[in-house]
Amino acid sequence: MTDLRSPDCRLYVDADMSATELLGLIMQMVFAPDASARAEVDVFKNEDYDTRRRLQFPQGFLYFRYYIDLYMPENPREAQAALTGVLLESLWDMNIPAVAASAFEDLLPERGGYKSRAVPWAD
Repeated sequence: MTDLRSPDCRLYVDADMSATELLGLIMQMVFAPDASARAEVDVFKNEDYDTRRRLQFPQGFLYFRYYIDLYMPENPREAQAALTGVLLESLWDMNIPAVAASAFEDLLPERGGYKSRAVPWAD
């Protein structure tokens, strides 16, 4: 992103892969033919990544290896939540820990994963 707008959603992800591989994986989900919304995606290595602190539940997600900023300004809130939900569930299905932070967490599966023991966690 070249401008200074805030992301519509931030996903914290603890994947054992390169940032390029993670971006490719996310892009496949975002641009799938049945995707409910479109998004701009940026993947960042988390400067706060910590191999021990990431294991702590529930605040450990702040120390996951990556964070992904999603920008979806042209989409209504429900479409933003639907796309984010697909991303989360796809990552969880691959046993990849992921937690969403957004203004629409109440619309997400497992409320975005925060404080949910039903989603994969770093180990």
